[in-house]
Amino acid sequence: MINQFEDLMGIVTEPTGNVFIDKIKNKNICYSGGGGGGGQTSTSGIPAEFKPYVTRGLKDAEAARTSGALSYVADLTPEQRESQERQLELGRETLPGVAEESAAARGVLGEASRGEGIFGTKGYSTVAEEMKPQLQQLAQMTRGAGQTQAGLSGGLGSAKQQAMIEGNVLDKSLSATTGELEAQRLGRTTAAKDVIGSGTEVGAQSSAGAALIERVGTSLQQQDQAAGDSEYQGLQRFFSLLGSPAVGSETKTTTSGGGK
Repeated sequence: MINQFEDLMGIVTEPTGNVFIDKIKNKNICYSGGGGGGGQTSTSGIPAEFKPYVTRGLKDAEAARTSGALSYVADLTPEQRESQERQLELGRETLPGVAEESAAARGVLGEASRGEGIFGTKGYSTVAEEMKPQLQQLAQMTRGAGQTQAGLSGGLGSAKQQAMIEGNVLDKSLSATTGELEAQRLGRTTAAKDVIGSGTEVGAQSSAGAALIERVGTSLQQQDQAAGDSEYQGLQRFFSLLGSPAVGSETKTTTSGGGK
């Protein structure tokens, strides 16, 4: 049984028999022998022979960061700028005009479907008013021809012959007006359909042309971006190799012990 403890300063303290109190009173004592708790620390990292390459790689990475190579952003290509200019022109000038014409054409087709305007019941009177000079000339020619024919047959001046002449004038006027009305109706609907079709085609072709230029520009921009990112990609691949199985890792173990 230990009767006394000697600490690092050579002071001897008599034991009290109470283990807890003895440890407090003799906390400076250097324990020896009998074994004690120990510790072990392991660290791992890149093998020593690869560390010079890591150092050089970090210098290259810092140089790339300083130069801006790690944050490179490709600028718009001339083709992309041209495409944008074309699309602006389409949006500001070409397409609004096409849309306005197409809207007017749809209005014509809408009137036709609803029986309005020239397609309604007043269409005949509207056309007749427009054709008034032509109808008067037609009536004059028809009366002249009728009177000539009546004179040759000996019925000139009779009420019956005069009624026949006027009836003939009315028939010709009606036929001419009806024919003009149908022609105008057909012409307007055909033109409206053509305008709508042309507007759609113009818009599609113009947009397709601009889109084609944009695709070419985007492809060139992507290639430029890839070239600008090549240094970063190279550094990324280099440092990823350091964790590959081929490189492996180096482990160091440090052991520490204690006494009693």
